Amino acid sequence: MMFAFSALDDRGSQAGQKCSNIVAPMARRRRPAGAATDGMVMDKVAVRSPATLSNLGSGFDVFGLALREPYDVVEARRISDRKVVIEDIEGPGASSITTDPTRNSAGIAARAVLELAGAGFGVALRIKKGIRPCSGIGSSGASAAGGACAANLLLDRPLRSEELVVCAARAEQATSGSFHADNVGPAVLGGFTVIRSYEPFEIHRMDPPVELGVVVTMPDFLVNTREARNVLPSSVPLKSMIFEVGNAASLVLGMARGDIVLVGRSMSDQVIEPARAPLNPGLREAEAAALGAGAAGSFLGGSGPCVIAVYDRKRADGEAIAEAVRNVYAANGVDSDTWVTTWGEGCRRI
Repeated sequence: MMFAFSALDDRGSQAGQKCSNIVAPMARRRRPAGAATDGMVMDKVAVRSPATLSNLGSGFDVFGLALREPYDVVEARRISDRKVVIEDIEGPGASSITTDPTRNSAGIAARAVLELAGAGFGVALRIKKGIRPCSGIGSSGASAAGGACAANLLLDRPLRSEELVVCAARAEQATSGSFHADNVGPAVLGGFTVIRSYEPFEIHRMDPPVELGVVVTMPDFLVNTREARNVLPSSVPLKSMIFEVGNAASLVLGMARGDIVLVGRSMSDQVIEPARAPLNPGLREAEAAALGAGAAGSFLGGSGPCVIAVYDRKRADGEAIAEAVRNVYAANGVDSDTWVTTWGEGCRRI
């Protein structure tokens, strides 16, 4: 499989070159998050890896957005054996997450980094989950990105961020059954990300509007990612494709212009959400409640069950939107948790 990277740096410059296998070194790429600049090599690190939103309605497997919170914390330390071990997992849903490093997304991603770098050591990981599995806000992606970034910070010569995205996406492929980077991309790079192509792989990122607020509501039920992918249609009508492309293009334009109203209006989807709605009871009512409370747009987070609302922080009240959505679930006897937040950075050393 061939990959080509083309990522915009903070000055808008572009870097890219083809590479075989997973990735090859590239010039003028983004420095990895939290990387030391003084030549010091660390034996132990801790990385904060954010929750992320995928799809954003109209951009299935293409769009991603990093959140300021919630987040996972992944700790890594060098060990002499050239292997990856997971010593402990704690936090919401930890009992359902395997410590087998060949089946855990953090362990798989960390190993991918070590193998790519030709490291002569192994890594022991400890994972503190702040993102419940099967939530729709990138729980496995956060662990994968955190495992990749934490292992990377232990290297004598760290890999660049674009390489870490691919290592983390490989982990997502192993755990979910498909190679997708719409969660791990923003988890590593931060901000708003667009995957232009998977073959060859090419990802871009940009800062969203400063005043973009995000309300995440997580009802107390689970949606399995594999199951949610199995219900998707294998083909779509031309009319639906035109609708999706128009909204996806308009969403990017809104991000670039800082037009949060346009961003919200462009989160409409006629293909993926309708297929997954039966797995997410209350979805349509929750989205309508968010819009009625002042949200610019609302959509299903990933596979679900999280319902996402975006709003202009200068014009609307995020707490009021959160309350409106919680009330929908409460009326149906379902508890829910909410975060009133905004977009955030990618993985960072803490």
